Amino acid sequence: MKKKVVAMLDLNGDGELNAMDISYVIIRHEWMMVAGLFITIGSLCNVFGFADIDSDAFWAAAGIAAIFEYIHDTKRIKDVEE
Repeated sequence: MKKKVVAMLDLNGDGELNAMDISYVIIRHEWMMVAGLFITIGSLCNVFGFADIDSDAFWAAAGIAAIFEYIHDTKRIKDVEE
């Protein structure tokens, strides 16, 4: 069972489950899409009066998306150079 889990999570195919494999799962473009959807849907809800979300929450989501994009792009560039 352990070998199946390691094989499933070993995303870079080096035969080991390490922090790099887990970072591929955590730092992905899907999280930027989630942040973008939160900003879009939340803003529309504010405009139409369905919600009263503080603008700082939107800036926080944008900041998190920017951080994820930076980390993801840095890893992609690093992988290409190797």
